[in-house]
Amino acid sequence: MSLKVITPPATEPLTLTEAKNHLRVDGTADDTLITSLTKQAREWCEDYQGKKFITQTLELVLDAFPSGDIEFKACSPVQSVTSIKYTDKDGIEATLAATEYILDNDSFVNKIVLGYNKQWPSVNLQPVNSIRIRFVAGYGVASTVPESVKWAMALHMKLLYDDYRPDERSKIEKARNALLGMQRVMPT
Repeated sequence: MSLKVITPPATEPLTLTEAKNHLRVDGTADDTLITSLTKQAREWCEDYQGKKFITQTLELVLDAFPSGDIEFKACSPVQSVTSIKYTDKDGIEATLAATEYILDNDSFVNKIVLGYNKQWPSVNLQPVNSIRIRFVAGYGVASTVPESVKWAMALHMKLLYDDYRPDERSKIEKARNALLGMQRVMPT
């Protein structure tokens, strides 16, 4: 199983001005660095929380259809499923009709559920990377990202930008993790 970013977020949850305010930076000398740190902080916080913050298109690649639901453990909230494609042993690709499945994006861990009396295709699939699920995930635009996430990102940026003693660093890490922990999707 792998997860690929097809279309990355167009913006970050924190603007350059917001990031500079959190870091207490004036001037423009570090703007390029701070912009990069904002992206790094988002990616770290997304990975830690198991969520995507800003709208982006992703592709989940599986080797086989599961016996049950397909869970999005590291990429909620899922906004929509664009397509589910699968490749048989002869290399022929087919698309599963959207009428065959339902996106459950109300559950804590979003998932694809088979429709009533439906089943996954029973074809011999190619041995690896045979199923590709293209979908759109994220809260939406920056204004829809929870404030706790933005604060966690700001704390992570402080760790990357400033030099702290180990005891100070530990306090900042604990605060960041606590902000992200309430809505963390734990992989099983």
